[in-house]
Amino acid sequence: MSHLPPDVTHALDALLPEGHPLRPQLADLRIASRCTCGCTAHFTGPGSTGRAEIVAESALGYDGEVLLFAEDGRLAWLEVCSWTDPKLTLDEAARHLRGEPGRVD
Repeated sequence: MSHLPPDVTHALDALLPEGHPLRPQLADLRIASRCTCGCTAHFTGPGSTGRAEIVAESALGYDGEVLLFAEDGRLAWLEVCSWTDPKLTLDEAARHLRGEPGRVD
């Protein structure tokens, strides 16, 4: 996954541990677009009109959660949902998921 930005890599590592059935997709995953505030990363893939579903999630203390979505069985996007201001970023979510100090508690 070294081809992905560190914040996305660390979040995906935490959400899709070794043995997870969707983990093999990580080798081919590429970023298609990112939110300017740092809360979302959309991945490349075939155009899909299928229904999105949450395939992995983790709470970020009392501040929010990080969600990984798939469409038609393909990883589609990674998003941080914040319940506080200022909004959380994927970098902050990744640090929290790795147990590193940061704003999220």
